Amino acid sequence: MASPKPYESILGTIGRTPIVRLDRLAGFFNLDNELYAKLELMNPGGSVKDRIALYMVDAAEREGIIKRGAVLVEPTSGNTGIGLALVGALKGYRVVLVMPRKMSTEKELLLRAMGALVVRTPTEAPPDSPLSYYRVSEAIRNMVWSRGGPLPSGELRRIVEEVQRMVDEGDEEGLRAVLEMEVKPTPYAYIPNQYFNRYNPLAHYETTAREIWEQMEGRIDYLFAGIGTGGTITGIARFLKERGSARIVGVDPVGSIYHLVKSGVPVEDAKKAAHPYMVEGIGEDILPETVDLDLVDDIVVVDDQRAFSMARLLARLEGILAGGSSGAALYGAICYLKERGIRGARVVVILPDTGRNYLTKIFSDEWMEKNGFETDDEKVLEVLRG
Repeated sequence: MASPKPYESILGTIGRTPIVRLDRLAGFFNLDNELYAKLELMNPGGSVKDRIALYMVDAAEREGIIKRGAVLVEPTSGNTGIGLALVGALKGYRVVLVMPRKMSTEKELLLRAMGALVVRTPTEAPPDSPLSYYRVSEAIRNMVWSRGGPLPSGELRRIVEEVQRMVDEGDEEGLRAVLEMEVKPTPYAYIPNQYFNRYNPLAHYETTAREIWEQMEGRIDYLFAGIGTGGTITGIARFLKERGSARIVGVDPVGSIYHLVKSGVPVEDAKKAAHPYMVEGIGEDILPETVDLDLVDDIVVVDDQRAFSMARLLARLEGILAGGSSGAALYGAICYLKERGIRGARVVVILPDTGRNYLTKIFSDEWMEKNGFETDDEKVLEVLRG
């Protein structure tokens, strides 16, 4: 097959990721199913979030929300931030990302390498706290808006350093004052807000889902995906269900609220039950507008240990270095199929990001042991082999 012609920029390489069959993993767990993985880790920024970063920024440009010289500010677990840093670099926007402290050092280093500024916030801060990464993003945006126009790079850095100082000092009153000050919106600071941006699920409806449909020739029985903002699973599910194909199963970490809400627990009660967990990029303590749980047929709950062990095993058996959320999705898929005695099905699992972002975390025995995790992955996963 002829090689594609040169792309105009790295942005042209976003999407069109491969699907591969995981026969070794399926054999290890004695699955009588065709198990496939959609390798979103092969996007140029290393994750599925490259897709939505490009869609959200393109839409903001079309709609006149941002102008040249604008600053993109986003609360992120890291991957959307990397996608925005990539898009911002090519399109000429400066980027500020706000991440909880639990997110890997590799992600922060990648962001800084692409020219982004980074603010770290307490992982345990509740969503409505001025110290949460959602609210800190709004504070930075307000400070940029208050200047009334495009900022010199030095001024933006000073704003970021001041906000980081307030976060580090736990200055909730100072941050609250910034959040409550009267400012006139300008096109020079914009929060795409992946949690409430309609172009998030739309990106997956128009690209990811269509690719899967074509690659699998319309023959899909089950699709498994972790639920973070919910954009990936919602966009894909909407597309596949319009074609009457596939049962959609979400994967949620212990500590998240999605499985509780899906089971009928009121959102406010579910939020009270939310608690920190260590797997990155999936699960939430809020209910974003970008998720439609009515499109999700079932949800499987996976804990950190099994998510991490599966990601580590995947690397050794299939040569695919993927993150902990990919491990969670695979564990959830295999557990679901085994517990229900499903055979002869064609199964697609979304692997959202690369394991290179976690080399000093889940792929480090020292880190695993320090954080109380078992490093004998086969022992952990033995229960699924029966």
